[in-house]
Amino acid sequence: MKIFRQAITTIWSPLTAEQQSLANSVQCDRCLVVNPICRAKSFGEHGLEGVVNQMKQHDVVILGGGPAGSTAATLLALLGLDVVVVEKEYFPRFHIGESLLPATVNIFERLGVHDPIREAFIRKPGGKWLYGEKAVPGDFEKYDSQASFKANPYSYLVERSTFDKILIDRSIDAGADVRLGTEVSDIITENGRVVGVHCQSDKGQKYELRARLVIDATGLRSVIPSKLRLRKLTEPHRMGIYAQYAARPTRDDVKAGWFIGQMFYDGWTWLLLLPEDRFSVGTVLTVDRFKKSRMTPTQLLEKMVDENPLLNEGMTADRKRISDVMVTGNMGNSSESLAGNGWVAVGDAAYFIDPCYSSGVHLAMKSAEMVADLIAAQSKECLINKAVFDGYQKHMRQHEKTVQNMVDAFYIASRSTSAQKLVTSCQGGYFSRKFVTFVGGDFHKNSAFVARFRFYSRFANFLFGNDANRAPENSPSYLHDAGNLSASDVAAAEIEFMPEKISA
Repeated sequence: MKIFRQAITTIWSPLTAEQQSLANSVQCDRCLVVNPICRAKSFGEHGLEGVVNQMKQHDVVILGGGPAGSTAATLLALLGLDVVVVEKEYFPRFHIGESLLPATVNIFERLGVHDPIREAFIRKPGGKWLYGEKAVPGDFEKYDSQASFKANPYSYLVERSTFDKILIDRSIDAGADVRLGTEVSDIITENGRVVGVHCQSDKGQKYELRARLVIDATGLRSVIPSKLRLRKLTEPHRMGIYAQYAARPTRDDVKAGWFIGQMFYDGWTWLLLLPEDRFSVGTVLTVDRFKKSRMTPTQLLEKMVDENPLLNEGMTADRKRISDVMVTGNMGNSSESLAGNGWVAVGDAAYFIDPCYSSGVHLAMKSAEMVADLIAAQSKECLINKAVFDGYQKHMRQHEKTVQNMVDAFYIASRSTSAQKLVTSCQGGYFSRKFVTFVGGDFHKNSAFVARFRFYSRFANFLFGNDANRAPENSPSYLHDAGNLSASDVAAAEIEFMPEKISA
């Protein structure tokens, strides 16, 4: 046995002292003895293959197989890098975030997935926000000179279960090792560096994956920043409540594939068409407002569908809810650092602001593309350190600030009829074109315009305030005490926190 052990060690050299010690002390579930060459405990196989996989240093391990993870995996695998994707679920699976942006279409082309996406989904010509009866449209064909999507001024309304499967299947075709049904139980750090992760399959098999770099694409779960205590919630705490309905569209803009949203005080509702006469229906509001409503999530959403003009009038009266009502709480998050030695966060794992501008999928895929290009420029012989991502972090922070400014202006208008008047009176020409370029996905452009617009909204609200009597939805007490639950019932109402579900 000693000679055989030495032979095996020689074949797989060089190993670090720590790896060699590990190889000499792994207990095999089948043998129930210390066996230097068996990795059955990790891989469910009795033999040598487990040792090779356990000791292997991959180029990149990606946590999460959603749009961010699959984008990075495809681009890196196409370059010949050794890429492993760890995803806890199996595809297809439900996910919110069906409204996409035209700036993402260029990434579809680069990945080679535009054709199946075009064939499967509804073309989206723009988005429209309703302030009472007045609409603020964002027609993607009416962009300004800085737009990156001039060649494709459109996007798609997608079924995320199908969309995400198209992306992950492309990663597999590109050569990535995609491991579904596998969850990360912990990260591995050595001398202040993330060097890998501990994994467990849904069959209970446990093993390690080590790599030159670990990419965190786990969405709002944000595994690495959370483990390193870098993750923080942002104020105010907002939540999303959503479901799917079966109905036919009654509005022409909905029939044409437009995303439609309607404002109410410090919140909003959405309605978008899916294939086969189905709708994604939902609302975003503060957690405090939800608690004061004294309703369960299901009661609140169904009240909205019955009373909100967009939801009530945008679908036929024979509408029927065909899914559970789902909830995502405390959506706003940010990480103090987006990268470190041996790791980098992309998409919602880096930060998430608000779904009001449908930026989640675009940010996921764009940030993953940026990171993949930076990795591709590094020597395969070197570890990847934090400094590689300095420019990436700077760009992402600029993006975060610009989007936050626009989101702030958005919610100021929801709470202020004077700010609403400012927004609705600025339609056409200069304002509209810059707005379209922003909501089309070019968030880093026109940042000065966005900052000014936020200032003007705050100033208008300061001077003229809010006419709470104009309509019920303009009142700060909108939805307060709308239900019949007691305080104890409200406290006992179970709100399922599913941070990975929303990326609108």
